[in-house]
Amino acid sequence: MQWSKLKSRVKDLMAPELRDRIDFHLTSYRASHDGADKVWITIDGKRVFDCKHYAYEWASGAAYNSGVQGDPVKSVLRDVGIHGPKDFGNAMRNYLGMSVDEALKSSDPLVQAFAIVDRRLGKRSLAKLDLSDCKHTLVNAFYELRRASAQM
Repeated sequence: MQWSKLKSRVKDLMAPELRDRIDFHLTSYRASHDGADKVWITIDGKRVFDCKHYAYEWASGAAYNSGVQGDPVKSVLRDVGIHGPKDFGNAMRNYLGMSVDEALKSSDPLVQAFAIVDRRLGKRSLAKLDLSDCKHTLVNAFYELRRASAQM
């Protein structure tokens, strides 16, 4: 699915009061590697989260050099808030195929963040949501924004 279609489908699922406040951006360079170089999210024009290809590659190389190999590398990097642009696109695609409850229970913090601003998440469910142990910047930013927009 093309980026523009993916972005519009995710934005269509957002709470109406947040659609104009949250935006997703992607940058790709022709002379660079294949694929997106940088993905970032803004709230009211202020950058709150980004995924950079080369930063992700360097961090995964450092993790590999320290003895972490295979799938645990992604988990370790995710825990410290480092994501690659491919991870971001995959999270968007996965989120589109999930219910809100499934997305909130996902191990991927990006999917959780999309679920928090989902229009299908009601005020009572939002009030019951416990994110006290979550340290991911995007999840926390979206949670605070959603609570403020719902006047909770």
